Amino acid sequence: MSALVVGGIALASFFAWYPHGLYRVSGLDRMLGVMLGIDLAAGPLLTLILYRPGKWGLKFDLAMVALAQCVFLGYGLHTLWEGRPVFLVGTPDVITVVFASEIDPADLENAARPEWRSLPWGGPHLVGSRMPDDPARRREVIEAFLAGGAGIERTPSRYTDYRDIAPDLLGKAHRLAVGGESDIPAAAIRKTGRSRDELAWVALVSRRGEGRMLVDATSGAPLLAISP
Repeated sequence: MSALVVGGIALASFFAWYPHGLYRVSGLDRMLGVMLGIDLAAGPLLTLILYRPGKWGLKFDLAMVALAQCVFLGYGLHTLWEGRPVFLVGTPDVITVVFASEIDPADLENAARPEWRSLPWGGPHLVGSRMPDDPARRREVIEAFLAGGAGIERTPSRYTDYRDIAPDLLGKAHRLAVGGESDIPAAAIRKTGRSRDELAWVALVSRRGEGRMLVDATSGAPLLAISP
């Protein structure tokens, strides 16, 4: 039963919060593994240890086991919620996956667009960000980051339309050789629904993992995350 519950949560997470295969760089497998392990330990394992036919107080013991299982499951769900991807941030160099726990609520209120001023319940917002052109402001951003700041990728007040960033990102993207050797799996290319000459890839990073993002070679639209 525990495996079914966690399995249902995993499917819901895949479809709701992790488009483009973002789970590959988001540590979702580790979080779900911990949830399953704890839930199994708090449920079936404890029940097996405590269950004795005719034991005095058995109903109370089983009720406490059920309560513990619900508490651990609730904590796991809260962890998944706080760790969900909320922004997919394109910069002139890479695409960064940003999680809910990495966003400062105070800074969120200063985002340029109303839809960026709240964390999404579904999949992440696709946005762009870049360093300031002014040398003095650029230095301020760098100094703030070195002092422990969030950086432009995790600062909603610096977000802009992804389409403003896409041309620069595509300028540094890696094209797929048509008819040549490639380390991009053929299955991944088929999943995008594009031909090789319609695709490029850029680095995909997060604080939990790294990979590559297949993007449309014309628009820069993210299509599919793949492992390194």
